[in-house]
Amino acid sequence: MPVIDINNVTKIYKNGVVGLEDVTFSIGPGVFGLLGHNGAGKTTLMRMIATILRPTSGTITVMGHDTVKEGEAVRRNIGYLPQELSMYANLTALEFVSYMARLKGVTNAEEALNKLDEVGMAEYRNRKIGQLSGGMKRRVGIAQALVGNPRIVIVDEPTAGLDPEERVRFRGILSRFAGNDRTVILSTHIIEDVHQICSHLAVLRKGRLFFQGPSDSLLDRVRGKVKVVELSSDRDLADLRKRAVVISTTYGSKSLTVRIMDENGRFPQAPVHETLEDAYVYCMGGNEHA
Repeated sequence: MPVIDINNVTKIYKNGVVGLEDVTFSIGPGVFGLLGHNGAGKTTLMRMIATILRPTSGTITVMGHDTVKEGEAVRRNIGYLPQELSMYANLTALEFVSYMARLKGVTNAEEALNKLDEVGMAEYRNRKIGQLSGGMKRRVGIAQALVGNPRIVIVDEPTAGLDPEERVRFRGILSRFAGNDRTVILSTHIIEDVHQICSHLAVLRKGRLFFQGPSDSLLDRVRGKVKVVELSSDRDLADLRKRAVVISTTYGSKSLTVRIMDENGRFPQAPVHETLEDAYVYCMGGNEHA
């Protein structure tokens, strides 16, 4: 049985903007990746799963509970880390997580410290939020989301702006949490994060579901067709775009290295190892649209 069922969900805002249109898919245990351009509908969907927004039509059930009719039961099972979590700069890390625990009705005095310890922040528990680095603030954010041991954690762009070391650390935290038959929904535009820890994913495009399934199935769309072409000028690049989907471009001192999708076997170069980023950018229409 899926943990989350999304059935024919549409969200139209009061100003007429369509956030989502007729989206249907399911999410099971583990880390589930949610990909899409800015404005694709990722945050809208996550807010509806978390009961912050209501669908205009369609239904979402979380562990069998309807998000509209049984919102309180849904919220008991969910931890949520939005992209921008407001924190009180003058509170210490421990005070902030303890405060969030009380808001959730968690009375265990050790809970906040335990969660800070899980994310590697126990030694900084008495440091004020305003004195923490961006990565440390993100870890405090995930600590508050883990309070109460929810079955599902939703995280929106958790590694945006973090250095590689903090990104690796954050991926580890999410993977460990999901390892005990729990669910993490990871919304991000950093394909490497999804590639490292997500076995299944969904891609939203302009409010509609573009792809849903195993990561390998998305890779199959470009397997054996990604090639690298060396060019000497932007004029050559403009010509190449007329003949192939350009996935990425790297500028050297005197040349350009271009990864392309050779759909029809027009280019003699041997295929190179494809990546999830190749598949994603190709499916989104090439790097001029990504």
